[in-house]
Amino acid sequence: MTAAGLRSIGWWIPERRESARELERAYGLREAALDSVGLVTKAVAGDGDHPSTMAARATRAALEAAQLAPDQLDLLIFTGVTKDWPPPWVAAYGVLHELGATRTTGFDLSNRCAGVLDALWLAKLLVESGTHRRVAVCCAERFDYLLGPDRRPEAVTDAMFGAGAATAIVSADAGNEIAAFSSLTNPDLSVHHAAGPIAGGSRRPLRGAALGDDDGRWRAQLSMHDVQQIAAFSADADRHNYAQVRRQAGFDAIDFVACSPFYPEPQLRVLAELGVAAGSTLFTIPQLGHVGGADLLLILGVAIAAGRPVGHRIVCSLRTNVVGSALAIRGTGDAPGIAVAGHGIDLGPWRRGD
Repeated sequence: MTAAGLRSIGWWIPERRESARELERAYGLREAALDSVGLVTKAVAGDGDHPSTMAARATRAALEAAQLAPDQLDLLIFTGVTKDWPPPWVAAYGVLHELGATRTTGFDLSNRCAGVLDALWLAKLLVESGTHRRVAVCCAERFDYLLGPDRRPEAVTDAMFGAGAATAIVSADAGNEIAAFSSLTNPDLSVHHAAGPIAGGSRRPLRGAALGDDDGRWRAQLSMHDVQQIAAFSADADRHNYAQVRRQAGFDAIDFVACSPFYPEPQLRVLAELGVAAGSTLFTIPQLGHVGGADLLLILGVAIAAGRPVGHRIVCSLRTNVVGSALAIRGTGDAPGIAVAGHGIDLGPWRRGD
């Protein structure tokens, strides 16, 4: 059986940026509040930048890097949280429509930010089973219609949600292998409903008072106890998942980590505990803002494009309120063998030695 891996990564990020100082004023934050999380700027969507259109641009970049045409895709999996239209609209077909890929099928996979890792593992299994040759896994986000200073002022994390898209092409002719996957579920699943809209489903339809109260947008629903419990779970999930994927992939060490924490220091402490040096990763959130699961593909793609020493033993990990996941990528040589291309990112801040 031929192993499947990442043949290419493509991205598309809006060119408009808002600075940390502008965001602090808009969100009513104290001056320098965003310095504590390292945010410098975030990418902001234009009027025509929607999840499906940005995802299509990122997918086109990934296809060009892989020297493929849209109709050479067999499947497209969309993993974004935000979408152009509400259910039952399927974002994957919106992306395929933008691409003109009428011979390709698709579906959406929903698991918050962690969905991108689920989709990459599923894509690997589909390719290796022989049912599909090339699968695109794409994530695109535009959070401004769900989060904003007019809804939850003084929320530091809200100010960090940006816009953009990234896509990976999974195939059997890549220079690497998606080698392992692990996940751990939060034993306290009572937090499953936190950090999202409270109206728009069967429990509270989006009509009447819900419309007047704007309950279709996100609002904070976590207590301090919840936040502390989730932080402890996230650290436990990393300890579990990193050990599992290292064992499954046969890694005696990890060369590079793609992870996307809002607050880097706790994550770096856990990585240090696991024997992973701080220089073995980079964070895109400070320059772009949080772009959901696309962060992982952006981190890996930017590192390769900027000439950073990624090596051939790579782990990607994500945490949500309810699940933590990790995926290992093993290069066949000393490098990951992933072609990259994209629009809207200045690689300067991440060049080797910067």
